[in-house]
Amino acid sequence: MVIVYVLMVVIGAAGAIFALQNIEPVVIRFLGWRIEGAPLAMVIMMSIMIGVVFASLVGIVQQLRLKSRIRHLEHQLAKVPAAAEREGAGQSPQ
Repeated sequence: MVIVYVLMVVIGAAGAIFALQNIEPVVIRFLGWRIEGAPLAMVIMMSIMIGVVFASLVGIVQQLRLKSRIRHLEHQLAKVPAAAEREGAGQSPQ
C-alpha cells in the first residue's frame, strides 16, 4: 500500500510541475465552440478530471449492480434450507 501512496505523490508532483511549466494560453475548438485563453495545463487537467468522474460513475453503477445481484443471491440462498426442511419433513424415516 505504501508503494501506491509513493506512486500517487510522484504522479501528483509531476502534474504540478507540468502545470507550472505550461501556462501559455491555447485555443480550444469543439463542435463549433471556441474557447480562447485557457492555459494548456488547465485544459489537460480538466480533461483528466472529466475522465476520472466518468470512470467513477461507471464504477459506481457496476458496484450497485453487483450489490443488487449479491442481495438477490443471498435471498435465494436463504430459501434453500427452508425448502430442504420441508422436503425432509414430508418423508418418513425408513
